[in-house]
Amino acid sequence: MHKFFAKTQFLGKKVLFLSQCHSTNDKAAELLKEKPQIEGTTIITQNQTQGRGQRGNTWESEPGKNATFTVILKPTTIPTQSQFQLHLITTLAIHQTLFPILGKELKIKWPNDIYYRDRKLGGILIENTLKGSQIESSIVGIGININQSLFRDLRATSLLDITENEYEINDIIEQILIELEKKYLELKSGKLKILQAQYLRRLYLFNEEKRFVAAGRIFNGKIIGVNTHGLLQIQENEMVHEFAFKEVVYK
Repeated sequence: MHKFFAKTQFLGKKVLFLSQCHSTNDKAAELLKEKPQIEGTTIITQNQTQGRGQRGNTWESEPGKNATFTVILKPTTIPTQSQFQLHLITTLAIHQTLFPILGKELKIKWPNDIYYRDRKLGGILIENTLKGSQIESSIVGIGININQSLFRDLRATSLLDITENEYEINDIIEQILIELEKKYLELKSGKLKILQAQYLRRLYLFNEEKRFVAAGRIFNGKIIGVNTHGLLQIQENEMVHEFAFKEVVYK
């Protein structure tokens, strides 16, 4: 274990640096099985060989070029039905970090992605361990494309691709940890409504008339919100539909 001197109270104070691993989320899960971990324990790797996205999707990452890391949280005050609050604060923290670099075309794409214009810049994967009606521990995986220039997926992009500048990866990780801790503490202090308002202002396609596909049906609607359970709310004429992940596709 190494110290990571982030300007935080507890996130990133204990860090495991790995030159290579299958998945930082899997490594975090292994650590939690071995023994209790300090909240804020962070696992960082230069080469994630089997990075995972939501629902079995893969995460393409060139070794040494991107931010791939996981933070262990213990949000025991968040009820199980409100797990989406963790997605909310994590994506907000990433947006807050990258906004000074990328500006207004940086958006949060529900539920797990960070977009620049219409291309994917990063994503998160949060895996919770539940105990009764509460969350016992959370494994918060974050992947941000930093200095990678070529992608098999043409919808992907990176900070280098957008700005033509390279960035110090650990500086980006440190700033995300700083912002995540701020948002986490704000959530714990009862500022959920403020955070929800911030999230909607940064939400990809929010309040824009677009075409969507759900259950094989194409319809026109606009995203008007995300409910307390993390369901995406799309208004079609006078009707509001609510969708879980992968129940609706942006056309």
